[in-house]
Amino acid sequence: MAWQRCGGLGGLVIVAVLAGPGIVAAREPAGTSFLAGDGVRISADYYAPAEGRPGDVPVVMLVHTHRSDRKAWEPLIVPLREAGFAVLALDLRGHGESATTETRQRAIDGDWKLFKEMQEDLRGAYDWLAKQPHVDRARFAVVGASAGASVALQYAVKDRSVDAVVCLSPGLNDFGMDAAGDIGQITGRRILVLATEDQRDAPYTLEKRGAGVEVKVYREGPVHGTDMLDAVPQAARDIVAFLKSAVGDRTDTVVYGSINSDVYHERDSAWVKQISPTNLRYYSSPREAESRGLRAARSKGPGKTNADDGEQSGSRRRRRP
Repeated sequence: MAWQRCGGLGGLVIVAVLAGPGIVAAREPAGTSFLAGDGVRISADYYAPAEGRPGDVPVVMLVHTHRSDRKAWEPLIVPLREAGFAVLALDLRGHGESATTETRQRAIDGDWKLFKEMQEDLRGAYDWLAKQPHVDRARFAVVGASAGASVALQYAVKDRSVDAVVCLSPGLNDFGMDAAGDIGQITGRRILVLATEDQRDAPYTLEKRGAGVEVKVYREGPVHGTDMLDAVPQAARDIVAFLKSAVGDRTDTVVYGSINSDVYHERDSAWVKQISPTNLRYYSSPREAESRGLRAARSKGPGKTNADDGEQSGSRRRRRP
């Protein structure tokens, strides 16, 4: 049985889901690897869109906790795929197949700098996902457990195309990460925090610090992080329903922006082609982009109208978005 307190917009989610009769069987993942933003090699499992689903599908990135790896998410894969998501589960640096002798020891030691560097792991994961067929980049969620929830929140602050952040058993100051400070910077997103009764303090603190954060506290426990996936069956149902609602349906009103800019562009804008592929982000609509602090560009490209946010007219140099 769950206790629930909900708000309006926000963006932290904790996910626990169990497979049942009639659910799509999880096919073997495609093991892959890619370079993080700073060149570190990251290993991951990718579950492509289920066969037979029309159109592009939303995508979820799974971020495990300290001293764990991507296999901790196995109970969640089938439910997410049944709900229509493509899924990428990665091994963070220092963990699983992404670990080297040096980074594994840093993880064991709890080196806060290593956790700061994990932002580059998620950046590289997004770049890899962006190249996959049949994924809808305008519908994108990140799921994190414990310290992985703090990593996910930090990423969502920078990448405003994230529609929902899914976190199990989040902390407030894991390895130097300020979850409460980060959640206060997230706007226009959906946030759901899940925990068991023995760990209710941090979720309610995050609820106060964020804008419209939803909290669910379960009587089962004590369990922590991805262990909740097996111990609290209701959490799975709550999360799948929440994620489907958070990412919404596919739209034909997508707009584009750079991860480094506060400006968004319409589909026919010449500026879109000038945004570096690694910086390009998708938003389902102008309203969604504006709810996250972006504003519409005042021109549709060089030589058309007045300049905006690095788009300069006349003989002055134009900076790429």
